[in-house]
Amino acid sequence: MCHIAMEILQNPADAEDAAQQALLYLLPHMEKLGDIDSPATKAYVALTAKHRAIDLYRSRPHCEPLDVSNMKAAQVHPERLGVMEAISQLPPRDRDVLLLRFWASYTAEEIAGMLHMKKDAVQKAIWRAKKRLSEKLTES
Repeated sequence: MCHIAMEILQNPADAEDAAQQALLYLLPHMEKLGDIDSPATKAYVALTAKHRAIDLYRSRPHCEPLDVSNMKAAQVHPERLGVMEAISQLPPRDRDVLLLRFWASYTAEEIAGMLHMKKDAVQKAIWRAKKRLSEKLTES
């Protein structure tokens, strides 16, 4: 959960906060969790962490100028900032398939099992999400 939040927030303290918020959200929803090792449970936990990280990212003030002089030291890549902003503007299904495929490194077959979809439908959803993301990035 921290790894997923870190990819979005690029700040260890914020990533820990997002993971903690996700855990607090999951506690009253434990009945929704099945077998701890099942792909569906892993997807539910990963998506909960992702959503809490995006919520935290959106709550940040974006009016401060960005200091790019020390980005390499902080391991923050300037190109990721625009990508994360564009991803946060995508529909939830697009964000989910992109997160599961490219951040959590699940295969299309694994994602299909998690989201109760056919493998071909997952591949098409990933293709559409990448296309929408590309359009968002070329707009800005």
